[in-house]
Amino acid sequence: MKMQSKIYFTIVISFLFLLFPLILSYENIDTNNKMLRYLSNDQINLNYYTHKLNYDIKKNQTHILQKILLHHKNEKVQELESSDDIHHDVLVLEKFIVKHPELLSQFKNTFDIIKKRVVAYAIVQQSLFEAIKTEDEIDIEDALVGFNAITIKFSEDTQNLIDISNKQLYTNIQALETNNNNSRNTLVFSFLIALFLISFSIYKFTQLHHYLKKQLTKTEAAEEGLKNAQIQLLKYNDDLEEEIAKKSKELHDKIYTSFLSGLPNRNKLLEDIKTDNFSKMAILNIDKFQSFNDIYGEEIGNIALQLTAEFLKEQITIEDVVLYHIGGDEFCIVCTNEKITFTQIFIEIIESILEKYKTEHFVYEDKSFQFMMSAGISFSGNKKMLAYADMALKDAKKRNIQLSIFDEDKELEKIHQEDRECHKKLVSAFTRDAVLSYFQPILPIQNSAKPTKYESLVRLKDENGKIIPPFNFINVAKANRVYYKITHAVIKNTFGVIAKYKIPCSLNISLSDIDNDTTMKYLFELLDSYEYNELLTVELLETEDFNDYEKVYNFCMKIRSYGIKIALDDFGSGYANFSHILNLPVDYIKIDASLISDIDKNHNSRIMVETIVDLAKKLHVETIAEFVSSAEILAVVKELGVDYAQGFYIGKPQEISKHIKG
Repeated sequence: MKMQSKIYFTIVISFLFLLFPLILSYENIDTNNKMLRYLSNDQINLNYYTHKLNYDIKKNQTHILQKILLHHKNEKVQELESSDDIHHDVLVLEKFIVKHPELLSQFKNTFDIIKKRVVAYAIVQQSLFEAIKTEDEIDIEDALVGFNAITIKFSEDTQNLIDISNKQLYTNIQALETNNNNSRNTLVFSFLIALFLISFSIYKFTQLHHYLKKQLTKTEAAEEGLKNAQIQLLKYNDDLEEEIAKKSKELHDKIYTSFLSGLPNRNKLLEDIKTDNFSKMAILNIDKFQSFNDIYGEEIGNIALQLTAEFLKEQITIEDVVLYHIGGDEFCIVCTNEKITFTQIFIEIIESILEKYKTEHFVYEDKSFQFMMSAGISFSGNKKMLAYADMALKDAKKRNIQLSIFDEDKELEKIHQEDRECHKKLVSAFTRDAVLSYFQPILPIQNSAKPTKYESLVRLKDENGKIIPPFNFINVAKANRVYYKITHAVIKNTFGVIAKYKIPCSLNISLSDIDNDTTMKYLFELLDSYEYNELLTVELLETEDFNDYEKVYNFCMKIRSYGIKIALDDFGSGYANFSHILNLPVDYIKIDASLISDIDKNHNSRIMVETIVDLAKKLHVETIAEFVSSAEILAVVKELGVDYAQGFYIGKPQEISKHIKG
């Protein structure tokens, strides 16, 4: 559009360039026409009148001279009279001059002289006529001289007038030629400029034409491209719809399907609970699967879960029974048909699955695995059925049985209500600083010169002053992720007792404490400024769950650097304890209650404890017998060489002040 505007502007300028010389030429032509009219009429008349005047003067002179000659020859001469032609010529010229003010001033001045000359000429002529009439030769001669002189002057004046007229004619002709030349030059110049501009415009129009043609080609190509793009877009839209449908299905599968097993997941179960009326539900959980996962790794653990899912799918052959994979090692079986009212059949199906699973060997590469499952069943609750089945599962785990059923009397819900009440008591105790430490003595039974030790055991005091033992709130604290607060309180209490009474005490530290950065920071910040580290012993709990030896070993070495002793709790409860005593820098092993509680009656327990004591002595590790509840048990462990005894027979857990007074 910009180029097109420039071209139009150029055309307008070209038109103006042509219009200007045309107007100028028109004006010049008009001027020339006027000049030509003037030359053809007025100038010719002017020349005619001036020549006629000159002619009439000369004719008059000739006429008078003829009269004089005839007079001299004594021939008859007609009456002399003046000629009116000269006066007439002068009047005509005067009228002409009045009508033409553009005449040269020189012409007018000369004409004024001629008018005066006409008067003088008439007077001299009359004098000559009078002299002739008197026939006085002298007078005639004098008058003739004067007449000739004035006639000559008259002729000169008229000739001068003719010359001026011719000069003006020449000037006008020159002006006419100049105007013509100027008009021609202007016309030629303007024509050339206009021709250039028109040529330039044509060139630009040609360029514009090519440009428009090119743009048209591009537009056509663009339209073709757009058409192809639309075709591609339609195809892409179809592909996109297909892809969206595919992705939607994939997203649906990701949201509602377990990526490990391909079974419907917890999200799908929760959706189905809203729309379906489940009549029966069982939650199945693989026992101690976390330990398996820690030992063999997550990859093998995932394969074990996939094999378990395949096993469960093979077991479910009844219509309207659906299997879900609702967690890492947790599965859910539901019955969607309300007409199947026989609850015992569903229980038997679950029991059968649990029994078969216990005997199933899962093989992967060169590894063979066996697992056990626990299950919780619910037949009521509608929307709360999943929660009730989960309560039943937790009850089965807690009571160490394979299967638990949510009772109609809601006994399990009552247990969970008690857990909620316990959590409230925990929160209240933290607020009131009511997390206490009771201390149980650990008596040296081989060397009485050694001091009695005390194990710090946690208790809660509720708002009514009642003391709550740990088995009622430890699991609740762990489930609600406030267990670390209990550990912090026990550390504070124990450090306070050691500082006050200067007695050796032991403090329980679990694997979850070692994994808790907040707890470790709190412990070591206290140890950095504590003066009685040599009186402190750290008892390692949950030794069966140790899998990150490096972290536990580093913790033990750091504790030892403060002069603190280390004890292994519940030694002999599993084979892993024997590897711990070889790999960790321990000072004491506490022999598990399962070996001590009936050692006075169980020969195998006696042999096991004797073996442990012999191994400990070779490793220069002291032993502590737990659960010494009678004199008979004390006598046996003392006979076997156990270094310390701990139990109700030695002393019950209570406030440290009561032990010190005793």
